[in-house]
Amino acid sequence: MSESDRTRDSYDRIPYESTPFADTHPGHLACLARLYGIPAIDPSHCRVLELGCASGGNLIPMAARLPGSRFLGIELSGEQARAGAERVAALGLENCEIRAGDLMDMQDTGERFDYIIAHGVYSWAPPAVRERILELAAGLLSERGIAYISYNSLPGWRMRGMLRDMLLYRVRGIDAPTERLAVARHYLDFLDSALGDIDASNAEYLRYEISRIRDAHPSYLFHEYLETYNEPVLFRDFVNAAVGKGLGYVCDIELRMQFPSFLGDHIDNLLAQIDDPIEQWQQIDFLVNRNFHQSLLCHAGASPARMPDLERMREFSWFADLRPPRKLDLRRVKGQTFTVIDGQGHDVFHPLTKAALALITEAYPNPVPYPEMVAAAANLVRGQGAAQFARDEDELLGELFSLYALGIVHARPVEMTDRMDVAAFRVDPVSAQCARLGDGHIPGRHHGSVGLDRFSRRLTVLLDGTHDRDALIETLLVDLREGRELNGLLGADTPTEAARKQVERNMDRLLQLFRRQGLLRPAEI
Repeated sequence: MSESDRTRDSYDRIPYESTPFADTHPGHLACLARLYGIPAIDPSHCRVLELGCASGGNLIPMAARLPGSRFLGIELSGEQARAGAERVAALGLENCEIRAGDLMDMQDTGERFDYIIAHGVYSWAPPAVRERILELAAGLLSERGIAYISYNSLPGWRMRGMLRDMLLYRVRGIDAPTERLAVARHYLDFLDSALGDIDASNAEYLRYEISRIRDAHPSYLFHEYLETYNEPVLFRDFVNAAVGKGLGYVCDIELRMQFPSFLGDHIDNLLAQIDDPIEQWQQIDFLVNRNFHQSLLCHAGASPARMPDLERMREFSWFADLRPPRKLDLRRVKGQTFTVIDGQGHDVFHPLTKAALALITEAYPNPVPYPEMVAAAANLVRGQGAAQFARDEDELLGELFSLYALGIVHARPVEMTDRMDVAAFRVDPVSAQCARLGDGHIPGRHHGSVGLDRFSRRLTVLLDGTHDRDALIETLLVDLREGRELNGLLGADTPTEAARKQVERNMDRLLQLFRRQGLLRPAEI
C-alpha cells in the first residue's frame, strides 16, 4: 500500500472532525494582507481553494454566506469528500464544489484562486506532498492572491512530540486505525493515573496535554499523534522553502508574534539588533517555545511590506464580543478593563478607544465600518465633556491595532458583505444541516465554532421557523418526557412545572447565545 493509500485509508476509517476555522476566513486574510500592502481581493467576490478540506466543515459555511464567491475543496479521503459533496448538494450551493483527489495528481487547469487554504495538512504529509503544497500555492494563486498554510513548528512541538513518541510506542505493531485509537486512549488513562504523584515539569505538561486531548474530538488524537507523518519544521526553513517556490512571506495569523515588544523592552532592544525580520521571528520562536504557525504567503513579486500600515485600518469594519466596564470613563486617559468572552480582561486607556469598543460591542455581531465607528465614538466623548480627546485618531488606531494583534477585536474589509438567512426562530440552513446530521458544532456568524450538546442540538433542529417560543418549550418537554433524543437529561420524578422552568431557562440562554452569534435574528419587540 502506497503512502497516499495508507493516509486515505486512515481518514476514511476515522474521518477528521470538520469544523469552521475563523482564522482561515477570506475576510480575515484580506485584512491582514492589506495591512502589509497586498491589495487582496474583496472576499464577497473571490475564488477560494482549500487543500485537504475534509467534509467541508470549513468551506461550506463560507460558501453559503458569501454567495458571490466560488469555493473549491480537494480532499484525499473519498469518504470525507463524498460526505462533503452530499452536504453541498443538499444545501443547493452552486458556488461550492468538493472533489476527491490526491494533491500529487492535481493539474493546473488555468483557474486561479484569490485565497488558498491548507490548514492541518503541511506537517502531516510526507516531504513530497509538502513540496507540492507550496508548488500549488505558487502556481494557482492569482496576482493579488494570499495563501494560508498552517504547520507544527520547532522547537515548541518537541514537547508535544514527547507524548506522540509514547503513544506510537504503545501502538507499535497495530495496523487497524480503530484499534490503534482505542489502545492509545486506554494508554492515556494509564499515563494520567501514573503521573498523578510525580511533581516534575514534564509530568505537569503531559497531564495538561492529556486533558486537552480528552476534550477534543477522537479524530484529533488519531491524526495528530498516531499518523505516520507529523513532522514539525523550523519557521525559517518553512519560509526558505516557500521562497524557493517563488512565494513571499507576508505575516502570521498570530499577529502579536511579529512584534518583539510583547516580550518586554529588554528583549525588544536585543532583537532590534537583528536586521533580518525572518531571523528576528525565528528567535522569538526559540524564546517562547512556539509549537504552531499559521503563515500567510503571496507571490514573491508582490513585495509585502515589512511593517503594517495602520492607516489601512480605516478601510475595515470592526467587531468584538466583549464585556465593557460597568461605567465608561471618557473624560480622561485611564485604564479600564474590557473582558473577552473567556473571562480574560484587557485594559484600554484612551477615551476614544474606549468609546469605540463600547459601540462595536453593542453592535455585535454586526461589523461597524471605521468611519461610522470613529464618528459615533467622537460624539460620545464630546458628550462627556472631553472634546480634547475626540480627534485623537492616532491614539485610537494605535490601541485598536494592539487589540487586533492580540485577537481581541476583529476586522473585515469594509466592502465585504455576507448573507445570513435567519429569522427570530429560524437558524441558517448550514447550522440546521449540521444539527440534523449530529455534528457537535454549528458555524457562528464570523466563522467560529459554536459547540452543541444534545439539548442545544435538538433545539437547533427545531429552530426551523415553524415553532414559536411556546411551541419550542412544549416540543422539548415532550422529548424529555418520552425519552427521545433527550433521553436521560431530565429525572423521571421531576415535577412538570419544575421541568418547564428548567427547559425555559436553558432554552432562553441558548436563544440569547445564538442571537449573539448571529445565528438568529433578534426577536421583534
